[in-house]
Amino acid sequence: MVGTMLVRVRQRLRTLDLFAVRGVDLRTRKGMWALWMDNLFASISGAFLLTYVSLFAIALGATNTQIGALSSVPNLLGMLAPLPGAQLAEHWGSRRRVVVVVWALARALSAGLVVLPWFLAGDAAIYAVIALWSLRSGLANLAHPAWVSLAGEVIPDDRRGRFFSSRNIAAALCSMVFVPLAGVLIEWIGEPAGYQWAFGLSAVFGFAALYYYAQIPETIPPRQPRARATRTLALFWRALTANRVFLFFTLISMGWNFSLQLAGPFFNVFQVKQLGTSVSTMGWLGMALDLMTVVGQWFWGRVVDRRGSRWALAVCSLFIPILPFIWFFLSKPWHAVLVRIPSGFLWSGFNLASFNLQLELSTPQERTQAAAAYTTLIGLANILGPLVGGVIVDRWGYYLDFSLSGVGRLLMAVMFLWLLKPFASRPK
Repeated sequence: MVGTMLVRVRQRLRTLDLFAVRGVDLRTRKGMWALWMDNLFASISGAFLLTYVSLFAIALGATNTQIGALSSVPNLLGMLAPLPGAQLAEHWGSRRRVVVVVWALARALSAGLVVLPWFLAGDAAIYAVIALWSLRSGLANLAHPAWVSLAGEVIPDDRRGRFFSSRNIAAALCSMVFVPLAGVLIEWIGEPAGYQWAFGLSAVFGFAALYYYAQIPETIPPRQPRARATRTLALFWRALTANRVFLFFTLISMGWNFSLQLAGPFFNVFQVKQLGTSVSTMGWLGMALDLMTVVGQWFWGRVVDRRGSRWALAVCSLFIPILPFIWFFLSKPWHAVLVRIPSGFLWSGFNLASFNLQLELSTPQERTQAAAAYTTLIGLANILGPLVGGVIVDRWGYYLDFSLSGVGRLLMAVMFLWLLKPFASRPK
């Protein structure tokens, strides 16, 4: 009976083709499956961590300026890491090994948050959180160019929309279940022990994800190491300028991310300090966002394959600037669902299209360096945004900060339209 049910489940999964592997060779199939499973466990890991780090800092007594630093300092290290990360990938020869080793170190640092309250308190504890979180971000971005390069080779061009859509839907479903579960766990156990339990579970699932990533085969032999480290900036510039559209896409994305980061780190702070939202309610609101992310990934994955990444990115970027202004009308904790629902739908489309465009606009030969260049410049914008945003919030309040973020997003959306011309012709 049970065996028959399992057979039927397997047959149904093959019909659904969750991994978008139907018709591919065995080696590619193995890589796609491993990349999919890595993301599944990494998403569970993130559900116990990402939403709650800033809340952990608030519970320790962090100010708005310190919350801004909690976003900016990690972005500083994240900006500096991709270029040496690209060189490390070429020096080691195996992009997979770079990702596994570096991400293992990053997740070990995340586990450091578990023991931190046992030794430190007050400002010392807050600055230790910033330091650990910053080092984690730097290590994650150190491996990012190798990850993008290998993913671009593992996933065939004609399957990227379906594969990343399916992968992101699974990630959103995991978040939908585990983010509120983490919030309930934290509130039930209490502070700070609840956060320690959540961060410990995050580390366990994070290392499980690395087990699957380690099984990805490298589909082509890695390129020979570059002869001289002094060529780093030249390689950076060549990868950035090899495609004019990629160069301008990167520059506009810098402005877009600066506008996002003006307000992004302070939405959770606004919910806790202005709306009085509890930790468990934050988790349930995260569930609403993840539910719409599932819907959005299903919808936008098909749109990307049918209409192209340029069209999807343009449409999403035109509506996303509205989101910061919705916060003006919220007065109760549950009202945030009015932002979370459209946010989950629109951001799922934007992120899917943006990542696909990074792969589409960069040449395979320069993809590792192009990913490093893109991540470095985006990191610069992500550093400045929270610092400026923190000053604006402290001096003039949340609403001016949110307004500037919305206007900046709109200006960059118009620039995306100018560059990509998504409605003028069908993408190739």
